[in-house]
Amino acid sequence: MGKSRTVPDRAEAKIERFRHKKVQRFASDTRRALGHGAARNGHVAEVLTFMALIRDPARRKRPMSTLPSVTCTAAARQFFRAENGEQAAHLLPGQLSIDGAFPWLFLSGPAARRLENLFAYVEPLRADYNKADSAAEASGLTGAFADACRHVLLGTGRAETDILAAYEKVWRSGALAAFGEAETQKRSKPTPPPIVYGEPGGAEFGMILNLDERTAAFQDESVWATYEQLSILGYYKAAMDELPRQLQPRAIGEILAMPPA
Repeated sequence: MGKSRTVPDRAEAKIERFRHKKVQRFASDTRRALGHGAARNGHVAEVLTFMALIRDPARRKRPMSTLPSVTCTAAARQFFRAENGEQAAHLLPGQLSIDGAFPWLFLSGPAARRLENLFAYVEPLRADYNKADSAAEASGLTGAFADACRHVLLGTGRAETDILAAYEKVWRSGALAAFGEAETQKRSKPTPPPIVYGEPGGAEFGMILNLDERTAAFQDESVWATYEQLSILGYYKAAMDELPRQLQPRAIGEILAMPPA
């Protein structure tokens, strides 16, 4: 597989460019971080459902080994590049491969196109988001994604049951562990001192006693960046609390019912 990132669907890419780069969007960093985390979870859920299609010999268009090698590496598809100092942050943790082949090559028709597109979706965000993503990916997020996909591919139960189990037991638990490990690594770097409040009953109760110290710390760009990335990772963890709509029976059924060609 090549290293360059290509656009898989130019019509969809045009829609995504307009949606993210032309339409003015007002959102707080809290909403953007929660939204990015939730969107990632939704895309993972969709990919897991496509794994249920690929494991079906009647749908599979190329051979797959009995114990397939499932890996997640650097992204290979991307709908657009970011501008104005932002970076294009992929929604999925990386590019999945099955026995060394792109997963959409095991399908055909609309299912193959939709699965390939899932790996191209990006959001234009500040660099700190990509840095937080990279830290989580290096801490096990890519492995959790690959393991969850493998869980479905090797599953022998009902598709819906295996998909939900892969999401909850493999992806969710692995992602939370990865975010936690990434936070630990970030905290090993210089960070602002915690807020110190005046004690109850004192004249300074409720006041921040070390405001000058914290203000001085934030003057260091690297300290500010670490603080921002820690905040983003925290919101990613919070986004794991809610199951994505892509795991609802109707959404799973829609993908499983896609025509074979």
